Amino acid sequence: MHHPLSLLIAASAVATSLAFLSPPSSLQETLHSSSEIDLSALQNGDKGAELYAQWCASCHGLNGRDFIQRTWKLGSQQADIERIIRNGYALLGMPAYGQLFSPDEIKDLSNYLLAKAGESPNFRASPPQLIQASDLQLRANVIASNLGTPWGMDFLNDSTLFFTEREGRLWVMKSGVKQAIAGIPDDIHVKGQGGLLDVMVWNDDAQRRPWIYLTYSKNHPDDIKLSATAVVRGELLVTDEGFSVPHWETLMVAGPYAKTHRHYGSRLAMGQDGMLYVTCGERGMRDVHPQTLTTAPGKVHRLHPDGSVPNDNPFVDEPGAIASIWSWGHRNPQGMFVHPETGEVWTHEHGPKGGDEINILQKSANYGWPEITFGRNYSGTIITRDTAKTGMEQPLHYWLPSIGACGMDIVLGRGWPRSWQNNLLVGSLSFEYLERLVIDASGRVTDREQLLNGVGRVRDIARNSNGDIYVAVEGAGTIFHLEPILEN
Repeated sequence: MHHPLSLLIAASAVATSLAFLSPPSSLQETLHSSSEIDLSALQNGDKGAELYAQWCASCHGLNGRDFIQRTWKLGSQQADIERIIRNGYALLGMPAYGQLFSPDEIKDLSNYLLAKAGESPNFRASPPQLIQASDLQLRANVIASNLGTPWGMDFLNDSTLFFTEREGRLWVMKSGVKQAIAGIPDDIHVKGQGGLLDVMVWNDDAQRRPWIYLTYSKNHPDDIKLSATAVVRGELLVTDEGFSVPHWETLMVAGPYAKTHRHYGSRLAMGQDGMLYVTCGERGMRDVHPQTLTTAPGKVHRLHPDGSVPNDNPFVDEPGAIASIWSWGHRNPQGMFVHPETGEVWTHEHGPKGGDEINILQKSANYGWPEITFGRNYSGTIITRDTAKTGMEQPLHYWLPSIGACGMDIVLGRGWPRSWQNNLLVGSLSFEYLERLVIDASGRVTDREQLLNGVGRVRDIARNSNGDIYVAVEGAGTIFHLEPILEN
């Protein structure tokens, strides 16, 4: 008997569903439902075959059909199979059976599946993709592949992931099945750095309904050569046929429109204060927008979820100021998250040549671009010799050389070791890796390391409620799940 020996991460049985949770009422019912059940294994007292027939066959096919005719995604060694049966995998539709099956039953079931795979010429195992960090080994599970330019991600729940492609496509993955959301805005400016950008899911507890928020580069209504960063939202409808957003309402357009095709931002986050935060890049017009309150680019904006302006925003009473501005002096903030413990809103700036930086947003604060910076022009010439000025904030951390920072989230959750708790993960577009930053109690970066070296341009990082980390990579057109391998 040949057992497959490699871990796998490529493409697998993603068409699973939560029908797993509705097994036949009895083993006899299953046996009578088809003559193709592996009767010889059952008659020989194969406990694994019995468990599979009763609990798995209705969803995954007879005699392990779905398992042996596809490339396994989450591991093909004994320990991997047992881990997935025990812990489940919600995003791919696999529930956890650790409370239902004993350790011996899990072992019996995994042995049966491995035996079936070993007997089949159709079984395909992928080579392992393991990442060795300084104090931890991680497995990279491919969740979605063959994408264009994945740009933003967010979770409705742990089994439902929404993500965008910059080319103008919005997708949802539910229990391993990927579905396109039709009817997205038809005025997306897909050029240069523009296109369909971030996505955020927000559950309106008061009205008991979820909303989908999008940012994108929006065509001017009378001149498609002009564009601006826009924010829209739509009510998410969930039916037996799937997901849809029948209507979008525009919450904000970060005018003025411009001919440039770069530095749109843009990230979305819902703060613990119940307010929507939106980052807007300065559109490559550093001497025009960041240091004035009369235009929207180069700022972080704060809105009510419906797009109205909160009365306690810092510049609502200042003549000529854009009332939605929360902070200013930004270049191109392409990473933002809300710290789940402190409620602080963290952002990072995609800087020039050198000078990418991390900031914790403060009300009305000016972050200095381009009056102060640690970076230079891409040609190497000096932007300014000033790295500090009165009334302008210093970054929590800055990168020299610039890594092309994009996407950011925090590591928190029971699945991660203590040494990784409250670490930051930041994507690098320039050097094509994921960076881990160790943060001490004072907020200072004390260590850095590179992960996923050479994987491609890391565009976004997302974390679900369990603390699982997902990484979107353009070029490779892939979304990974980073899974820490912990000793039992």
